[in-house]
Amino acid sequence: MTEQDLSVAAWRAYCQSMAAAGEMVFAPGAPDDPEVRAEGIRALSRYMAFGLEQCLERADPARPEFVDVQTTIRKFMGDNPDQTYFSAAVRGDRSYRINATMAGAVAVEIGVYAGNFGGDGGRRLVDAVEDTTLRVDSDGGYELLLTPDPEPDNPNQLCLDPDSSSVLIRTYFTDLSVRLAHPRPTIEAIPAARRTPMLTPDQLKRGLDLAALHTAGSFGWWVNHKLEKLSGTPINTFPPLVDEGDMHTPQNVRYLSGEWRLAPDEALMVDFDPSGGADYWAWVLLNHWGETVDWRTRTAVINGETAVRRDDGTVRLVVAHEDPGLPNWLDTAGHPAGSLSLRWFRSSAPLPTAKTQVVPFTQLPDS
Repeated sequence: MTEQDLSVAAWRAYCQSMAAAGEMVFAPGAPDDPEVRAEGIRALSRYMAFGLEQCLERADPARPEFVDVQTTIRKFMGDNPDQTYFSAAVRGDRSYRINATMAGAVAVEIGVYAGNFGGDGGRRLVDAVEDTTLRVDSDGGYELLLTPDPEPDNPNQLCLDPDSSSVLIRTYFTDLSVRLAHPRPTIEAIPAARRTPMLTPDQLKRGLDLAALHTAGSFGWWVNHKLEKLSGTPINTFPPLVDEGDMHTPQNVRYLSGEWRLAPDEALMVDFDPSGGADYWAWVLLNHWGETVDWRTRTAVINGETAVRRDDGTVRLVVAHEDPGLPNWLDTAGHPAGSLSLRWFRSSAPLPTAKTQVVPFTQLPDS
């Protein structure tokens, strides 16, 4: 096969993979609603854009750049508007210097991972650090070194194993305007690579193959596996979510999670007591495809700072299609169903329990 044929064949294979992935939107059991399906195809297109950026455009560990995993229009596998996720490709035979900031944030976590999506042996955490031990300057800035030979007792270094493949920075906020202004961190390889060469057909094929695996696998996990995790849970209830290790969440994050479903004239009340205390907690409302509504114009998240509490410290959320004129409204934007999760971050206290009740919208309590 000629190099030209290899590139064309790789592109055709990618397009065929994406066409097959699109059939998940129309599979048996998927919502039979034209608007929900339209959003499903848009969700898949967002996974495609992310897969191409991460696996093709910014995949060179010799010339790394951070990918913004979740933006206002990139809603990857259950996004949280309160968090930024920046990921970059690395490898274990060189060092890297990261410069970033947590100004205005409530917490930050940085982790180095080995393995890749679809690779043998899966993905594992190599090393990690949090703001509780990270040295941060008075303005919130920090410098972090990734290296195969870290110095003992240096909190601003992370170890690279030979098979290290990526670094991920999670930063938590409670103010969306501050989160939106959060700058992209920078990363540089040590030693720096030479000027970028032309793309080869082999590199194109590898990038497209990985992007196809990443896109179809991630979208399929949410559509199938995530929903299977919740399939035995009664609708409009939110028990603790069992993490069997396939979600790759930090050990210090726990969840309540379940599926919500409301008729056009119904509302869901969720009562819980967060007084046990967590460094950060938030309820996040998602649609069927694991995407928040457009949180630039609608409320998709309520956290420990934005929640209005009763005198006894408890909180009532109201999930509804229209503004009930009550505090702590989560806006469905007209979606008939989706999922709702409490993220309970960095706490030794038990997860709160959530008491729920579906009522006619016109019969919501007025206080």
